[in-house]
Amino acid sequence: MNAMTHISETERGDVTETTSTAGWRAQCLAEARGIVADFVHHPDSLIVLACRAIAAHSPEDQERREALALAGLLIAVSNRGDA
Repeated sequence: MNAMTHISETERGDVTETTSTAGWRAQCLAEARGIVADFVHHPDSLIVLACRAIAAHSPEDQERREALALAGLLIAVSNRGDA
C-alpha cells in the first residue's frame, strides 16, 4: 500500500463521515488557535494561515471577525515592508 492507495470503508473502521469531518475540523481549529495564541514563535505566514482556518471553521462570529482582522493586519504590514 502506498500513499495514493484508496482506503476502503472496512480498512477505516466504523468512523462515519460526519464524525471524521467534525473531528478534523475540531483538531484544525484547536491547532490554529494554538498558533495564534503563541504567535511570537511562529512566522507571519503561518499565523495568516491559522487565522484563515479559524475564520473558516469557528462557530463564533466574533472569533471569525477577529481572525480575519488579524490576518489582514499581518498582510498589510508585510506588504508595506516589501515596498
